[in-house]
This record gives sequence, C-alpha cells and structure tokens, in this order.
Amino acid sequence: MSALAWWLIPIGATVLAVLFVMLRSRPAKPTTAEDSMERLRRMQQAMERPLPTGGNARVVEPVQPDEPVEPDTRA
Repeated sequence: MSALAWWLIPIGATVLAVLFVMLRSRPAKPTTAEDSMERLRRMQQAMERPLPTGGNARVVEPVQPDEPVEPDTRA
C-alpha cells in the first residue's frame, strides 16, 4: 500500500501541473470594439508627443584607430 501512495504523489503532481499549464495557455478573451478603439486612441496620442530631448539619450561616437589594424592571419 505504501508503494501505491509513493506513486500517487508524482502522478497527482503531474496531473495538476498539466491542468495549470492548460489553464494558463488559454487564448485571451477577444477585446471589445470600445477597448480596441481606446487602445488605438492612446497609441495615437503617444505617437503625437515629441521625443524627449537630453536626459537618458546617449550618443556614442565610434572610435577611430590611429593606425590601420591588420587582420590576424595566424592559424
């Protein structure tokens, strides 16, 4: 009887894991037309706003070597 109990634990855990994955991977509910239009309006407003200047924007200049670098031809 104890061997049966030891087998029921992993089998039960596997069944619960499969059910959990099935529930989590369901397709999302379809959005309503109102929700879709609201998201489109917010996206359009965001696209109309100007980009921020300064702040976190960082431009990195490429480094130019003083001498031309020869490719390594050693095998």
